[in-house]
Amino acid sequence: MDRTIAQNISSKRRTVLKSFIALAGCGSAELSLVRYAEAKATKTIPPKEKLALNKAIQGTVLWRGDADYENARGAAVYRENKPKRFPEVIVLAESDRDVMAAVRFARDNHLKVGRRSGGHSWTSPHIRGGAMLIDLSRMQDVTIDAPNQTLWTNPGVVGSRINAELNPLGLIIPTAHHPTVGIGGFVMCGGFGWNSRLWGNGSEHILAIDVVNAEGELIRADETQNSDYLWAARGAGSGFFGVVTRIQLRAHPLPPVMKASVYTYTADVLEDLFTWARNLVPQVPPYMELVIVSTAHDPKTGAWAPVRLTVAALALTDTEEQADQALALLETCPVVSKATFRLVGKKTNLDERYTSGYAADPKGNRFGCDNMYTNASAEELVPKLRKLFTDLPSPRSHVFWLNWGPQRKWPDMALSVQADVFLGAYSIWTDPAQDEAMEKWPVEQMNHLSSLSVGGQMNDENMLAHSQSYLSPHASQRLEALRAKYDPKGVFLSYLVAATAV
Repeated sequence: MDRTIAQNISSKRRTVLKSFIALAGCGSAELSLVRYAEAKATKTIPPKEKLALNKAIQGTVLWRGDADYENARGAAVYRENKPKRFPEVIVLAESDRDVMAAVRFARDNHLKVGRRSGGHSWTSPHIRGGAMLIDLSRMQDVTIDAPNQTLWTNPGVVGSRINAELNPLGLIIPTAHHPTVGIGGFVMCGGFGWNSRLWGNGSEHILAIDVVNAEGELIRADETQNSDYLWAARGAGSGFFGVVTRIQLRAHPLPPVMKASVYTYTADVLEDLFTWARNLVPQVPPYMELVIVSTAHDPKTGAWAPVRLTVAALALTDTEEQADQALALLETCPVVSKATFRLVGKKTNLDERYTSGYAADPKGNRFGCDNMYTNASAEELVPKLRKLFTDLPSPRSHVFWLNWGPQRKWPDMALSVQADVFLGAYSIWTDPAQDEAMEKWPVEQMNHLSSLSVGGQMNDENMLAHSQSYLSPHASQRLEALRAKYDPKGVFLSYLVAATAV
């Protein structure tokens, strides 16, 4: 840890900034102060040094003010409400060598480094003012070892493409439900994916990584070498202290049966529906995903429509009988007779599932989000859900419930917060004039339930606005100790909290 920086911060600033510690749910006051000083300590890069970086990179280097800079900055973020933060330079890397050269340049010129794989993070922590952004999206290799059920891939490769290559070989990996999410951010943040309740989160599938460290060296990390890096890669997300250029992932045999059931209800049965869903948690088999989503738009026109609550379940199994038995649980809902729509036991496939995932969060929109995990009982939780699930701020906004439990025991890794139920609130809009209100809405909804939260999930985090834990205390302490050991000068940016949002 660079204590000189911390000691030079005024006592007044120290007092103010201590209030930001909890926003990330991890790290100490001193580390937050150091990150603040690091983020503020930008340096004018002489033209000669800029030219040296341009020549060292095989890919593309764009300095702020260059003709294509803004296009590259915008392309690094999926949502249309781009953050008003401007990196000093964007490096569109095409190889490990590019990443190594970029990190060394950043280290020598006191630039902090952000990393982008797919750009789907709702708060875009990779985009920081005065920093270097290393964009990995041009690195697009997938190498499959089918006999050993493993693969190597670059972090910017989208999950749907990986499964498109795996499926003809009879294999599958958990990926984001949205087809354009980069695999790197998905697995390093935890990742709910296909059959994750059975096979584990995305983080558990990381077997090894190739990573460029704070010295600009390319190293391999696995269970036998540099294992601290592997531990952190499994769940630290944007708090990781390196640039991962390749990831080895474990795959699974593709289940021969994939079936889905969908039931739609009106909001007048909300309390009965969620009481049933909460009490059902112990009975949901691990090979079935059960969600409830509230929406208020006409599927054909996108205009306002009455709020509907959609219960959807997906079973990935070895036999038709297994799938049918699991999906039959949806018939036990006490208000099932009031369902306004039923689709029972329909055979489906990943292409259809990815299409459905894209429809929920289509490109060209502005997005805000927040989330929480809870173990609260139905008696505690359900009376507080009506406003959350029915008072939507726009037709396409939605709220998401996932029966995550019964909880599996996780291996020792950075990923460390879970609970029986996951709740996520997502605002979606198109008018820039609504940005402030729409970005606040999900946070306000989660704050209303904060007394029932055990923490948040990293993939849909909003550390910038919501104070809650995203790592366990043990994992948080270990992560910060490893950061101090392997990145003592703070080359790599960490979590985006108020103290670092410059």
